[in-house]
Amino acid sequence: MDGDGRDESMEDPGSWSQKRQAYLPVAIAFLALVLFALALIIATKGSRPSGCPSCNCAGEFDPDIGLLTQGGSEEESQNELGFGLAIFIMTLSFCIVASFLISEHSFFNLPDCLSYVFIGIMIGLILRLSGISATAGYALPNQEQFFLFIIPPIIFEAGYSLSKADFFRQSGSILVFAVVGTIITALFWGLGMYLLGTLAVSYKFRLWEALTFGALVSAVDPVATLAIFNALKVNRTLHYLVFGESVVNDAVAIVLYHTFAQMIGSSRPHWYVPIFSFVYIFAGSVVIGVLTSALAALILKHLSLSKQPTLELAFYMLMAYVPYFMCEGFGMSGIMGILTGGVLLAHYAHPNLSTVTQISSNYCFKSIAYLTETFVFVYLGTALTTFNHSWDSATVAFAIVLTLASRAANIFPLSRVVNKYRGNAKIDAKNQFIMWFSGLRGAIAFALSLNFPGGNEVTRRVVISTTLAIVLFTVIVLGGGTLPILQLLRVEGAATASKNQKHVSHLEGRDMDTFAAGQEHPTPDEGRKGWLERMDEIYFKPWLTNPADAANQRSTAATFQRLANLSGEGGEALTPHHIGSMFDGLEEPM
Repeated sequence: MDGDGRDESMEDPGSWSQKRQAYLPVAIAFLALVLFALALIIATKGSRPSGCPSCNCAGEFDPDIGLLTQGGSEEESQNELGFGLAIFIMTLSFCIVASFLISEHSFFNLPDCLSYVFIGIMIGLILRLSGISATAGYALPNQEQFFLFIIPPIIFEAGYSLSKADFFRQSGSILVFAVVGTIITALFWGLGMYLLGTLAVSYKFRLWEALTFGALVSAVDPVATLAIFNALKVNRTLHYLVFGESVVNDAVAIVLYHTFAQMIGSSRPHWYVPIFSFVYIFAGSVVIGVLTSALAALILKHLSLSKQPTLELAFYMLMAYVPYFMCEGFGMSGIMGILTGGVLLAHYAHPNLSTVTQISSNYCFKSIAYLTETFVFVYLGTALTTFNHSWDSATVAFAIVLTLASRAANIFPLSRVVNKYRGNAKIDAKNQFIMWFSGLRGAIAFALSLNFPGGNEVTRRVVISTTLAIVLFTVIVLGGGTLPILQLLRVEGAATASKNQKHVSHLEGRDMDTFAAGQEHPTPDEGRKGWLERMDEIYFKPWLTNPADAANQRSTAATFQRLANLSGEGGEALTPHHIGSMFDGLEEPM
């Protein structure tokens, strides 16, 4: 006991609580590494040189037709497909409940995406050890299904919910990092891997194979990046620099991937062929996104679909995905098209919608994107233990080193360049380091690896396994280490993690009427409008949108008031029939 009569052996409960919170991330990281190592051992032990290269199903991959042939009767295949889908639907449901409990009780400040990856690893381990991973493999999407149904909702919602004022204020720097930086990363990584293969210290890729591999690895995942930054609540400049770069970077990386992939098997193409192909795919995709969005805005402006919100919502959701399939049909980049379409639909078509459809479409897009995002991270974890991999330890190690080095060759030199034109708003050394550290790879890179061109199955397996290792390394190690790094560097906004920004995009600084009109509050910098913004206000908005006057403005507040009045009548909760009847004009709810 000390002089005051206090027992030094008795620790303050608050001090113990602080220590426990400090030790908890370390314990979680240790358990995660143990789980990752166990999964890697099982995945390595279960690797086989034959069978489907994309999953662990019982089918065989036929390289002549490029499709998976499944054994057994049609009825057995349907049963296994249903069972596999049930597993993944229940897993997604579990992820939603687990995410809610973690965020509500503040167990630890880890982004949700890391939890989903670990859940996927555990599910994969259970399936592998129980011997039913082949059955679950039937439910996994192949590369075509992945790009048709999983990726588009994610990219569209990223563009649709983008804060245009913040994004375009940083647009110059974003485009430099996203376009020039992605090209630097792809070339650095591809040429580095090609050189290492030539020196016989890693798997030997041909030149265009290595460059194609570098292009897919250069895709920084906006899903993982946004999940990390939303959870950690970083400052707005850093947020939009990294997020904006990752969104545009994905489209550029995919265009580069298709450009280099076309060169595989070509006999000494001219130097200008890849450049022409890149410009054609990039510009053509943007044009299609612009035209389809303008068409949707004009139809909604001149056709009174708002009288029937069900038809209006159905039309709006269909038009949202038209750019993707049109671009794919013309041999362009569907990702670039749907990203452009998402940004422009939110700007021009959204104000022409009724209030009901504005709110309904917003939450429909967010819900679909959330489900597909969650599936992607579970899929990545499951893939580690259920796919048939071809692990090359040297290639994996060098690939991770090249990923970090190529990101550095992109961020730090280009930051010096853009700082010359940013005036007082320079990107300081701390933010440059965070931008380098935040280069997470995810769904886009892994999905592209599943569709890696060329007839060499061994090469495809090495690419898939190496890409998966890079993705898991960046998501688990870099993603999990982002909060400690932010706190260590004392980056603005890193002191507290947001508990409410994980799944819901807050309408900061907006009232509901402003949101319904698709408008944003003015910012201090709005007095200095660029030529594009002036053209938008003078020509584009009057042509494509309804005038935002008192007669035509649909009040969201009035809509909610009507719902509140109806729900208060008789003390009964509103049923789907009541809501549908009210908005579709079928009858007045009783």
